[in-house]
Amino acid sequence: MKRTSLLLFSCVAVGVVLLGLAAMRPPQASAQFATDTRMPPFGFVTGSPTISITTGSATSAYQSTTGATTAHVQWVFGTVAGSYSSCTVQAKTSFDGVNWLTLGSAAAVTATSNTINAWDIYQQAPSTSGVTTTTPSSSAAVGFGAWTEYTFACSAYGTSAPVAISVIYK
Repeated sequence: MKRTSLLLFSCVAVGVVLLGLAAMRPPQASAQFATDTRMPPFGFVTGSPTISITTGSATSAYQSTTGATTAHVQWVFGTVAGSYSSCTVQAKTSFDGVNWLTLGSAAAVTATSNTINAWDIYQQAPSTSGVTTTTPSSSAAVGFGAWTEYTFACSAYGTSAPVAISVIYK
């Protein structure tokens, strides 16, 4: 009888431990878009917005950036056809997905074959003396909105500039 009770108690204890381990797993990631990897609030979001560059300007697909304060951006150009010069990328953010405000200054990029361009965007820090009220603007934002996109522009351009975009939002 004691052996049966000990065996039964051991099985119940193992079951409780296994259920406890299953409950302690990290939360599942959820994604806004198929190219986003959303992590828990204490982490970060990675994104790969898509863009097709065949003229002197193009705009990427937008991505969710709710809660972001920093973006680490990388554009890696593939085999560029033609010559692109005086190129920039401007981050834009929106709170409603319709009205877009510039986010920081345009970043100068080199659009040549196999070139990597990387830069950071930091949301304006609040003042240390309490509440910060920014100057209202109809064209520029001082922080990330719900959505962010990137606008590429060049003064002279070729026929195609394939690019892979990687962004880490924190």
